[in-house]
Amino acid sequence: MMQGHPILGTISGFFFGLFLGMTLFMFGVIPLHSSLLWILPIVGVLLGLVMAAWAPFGRDGRKEASTNSPPSSGSEDHTPQS
Repeated sequence: MMQGHPILGTISGFFFGLFLGMTLFMFGVIPLHSSLLWILPIVGVLLGLVMAAWAPFGRDGRKEASTNSPPSSGSEDHTPQS
């Protein structure tokens, strides 16, 4: 069973490889007839799948702390100083 976000990793990896290939072509690093332009998106998909399987997205079962919690009532003085 795959953990993480495999669909997001696949799509992100594809676009990363595609735009990396386009950037390398635009800057003249690789020619248009290079097979690297086809290989980079495929490598990006594979890298995205590996990263999605490896990344620790919510595996430990702990819930994240809510950001909408009320402020703590401490003894600090919150008056503005002039």
